[in-house]
Amino acid sequence: MSEHKFIYTVSGVHLPGRTKTMKKLITLLGISSIIGFSFLLAGSVSAQTTHRPGFKEILPLKVEPFADNNGQIPPKSQYPGPFFKLNHAWPQRPLPPLQNPPWQVAIHGQTINTENASAYADALRTYVSKNAKELIMNYDSWDANKARWYNEPWLGSLREAIHGTYPAGEFGPSIFPGTGLRATFDTHVLTYYDERAAYSLYKLWGASAMKPNIQTANSQFDEGAVIVKAAVFASVDPKQPTDWWDAMKGAQAWPLYISLSSESSAQPQVWTGYVAQFDIIVKDSKSSPKTGWVFMTLVYDSSAPGDAWDKMIPLGAQWGNDPQAIKPGQALVENWINPKAPKYSTQTLGWGGRLSGPNDGARNDIAVSGKVEKNEPDSSCMSCHSTAQWDVKQHKMVSFLLPSFPQNDPRKATPGFQLCGNDGKPSSKGPNICSPQQASPEWMKWFQNRLGTQPMDAGSIAMDFDEVFSFKSLPMWWYAMNSKNAPMLFESPGHSMRFNQYTGAPIPDSSGK
Repeated sequence: MSEHKFIYTVSGVHLPGRTKTMKKLITLLGISSIIGFSFLLAGSVSAQTTHRPGFKEILPLKVEPFADNNGQIPPKSQYPGPFFKLNHAWPQRPLPPLQNPPWQVAIHGQTINTENASAYADALRTYVSKNAKELIMNYDSWDANKARWYNEPWLGSLREAIHGTYPAGEFGPSIFPGTGLRATFDTHVLTYYDERAAYSLYKLWGASAMKPNIQTANSQFDEGAVIVKAAVFASVDPKQPTDWWDAMKGAQAWPLYISLSSESSAQPQVWTGYVAQFDIIVKDSKSSPKTGWVFMTLVYDSSAPGDAWDKMIPLGAQWGNDPQAIKPGQALVENWINPKAPKYSTQTLGWGGRLSGPNDGARNDIAVSGKVEKNEPDSSCMSCHSTAQWDVKQHKMVSFLLPSFPQNDPRKATPGFQLCGNDGKPSSKGPNICSPQQASPEWMKWFQNRLGTQPMDAGSIAMDFDEVFSFKSLPMWWYAMNSKNAPMLFESPGHSMRFNQYTGAPIPDSSGK
């Protein structure tokens, strides 16, 4: 492969002066198993947005797995502070086993259950608090290398320059009724791996990240590995850049360098977002023997005492998919939801009340047996992450993140699953997921308890619940290295984005109209 190639970015940048060849190429490209990822490049690349994609320019760029950002840097007059620096100095040897991890001590070495999950969650939150608080509230002094928190490769073209966040979802007032939400907002996320977790980045990617060694053993995380993810919410209404949601009063503000417009002349700008969600997951086969993991979500609660970090309280925890709970109202035994969680955060819980935060996209417009169901719970944190796998022959995820029927025809303008129209019938331009019937065997494929060594689909390599591996960085690596063969179909220039970049699901009309 030559050192440089002509690469254009998508999902939120603009491309004036597109040639007929480029228009044809855009039409022919298929979407593969990931929505909204761009070509991975160092140097000057075009900015990304979450909700209004376009195209900007074609540039000869060097493929770079460790790019810090998308190349758009705000002038000092707009932002004089520090920029995100990708930390890829991953440990090259395993760390010693973690002795008496505090989350296990908190539940006296027992398995986690709905009675002790609150104590477990508090201990896990405390474990990351020093670094999390520094990151969120004292960014000017944040040092990821000193904290020994690390990042994944191949996402540089998606990252805005200030905090290194990349686009996720879009939500509107109709999804959060009665909470004082006055604007549609985008979400942007940033993931860090602690030192023990980052060793698995090295096992899979090696030092260069150019030739991943995709084997089950390399994708597995060591016991005690912790991964965190911050989610930042930002209004897309230029008339309401701040103070657009009562639920975010007093939340930590983060400046993001993003674009809000689909106009070809639009430039990114420094825009305010609020740190509203903070996910923590830990590899803990002792406490959670059926899956090997415990997922926890913190959400911002304006009524809680203390500073902006103190106000990040548990929404809940999940350590299994509760496959026995198939009817509404059945008790969940592998999920705990905090009864004190703020109202807005409980409006996006997943199927049967399973854990899912406001950023997580566990409610979607689906079509079941010809009938469209709006904002229907169809996922959860763990059911989504249990799809983490990679087919090394097809170079993709075989099953989509959410319950659906596969669509493998590259001639169809679909993201790897069948889309249905508002009449409930399959349509390549439909706004709904063609979904199996709830609780059917096809649906329950997404709600089984599997260990991280077990792929959802035979023939795939299990990625130990890490969707960044399977849904983001591996597809982006494969495309960057094999762009002539990797199918992708992005949105047409000048049209609103159809798919959530975080879950890949169609974006509904979040205005409520």
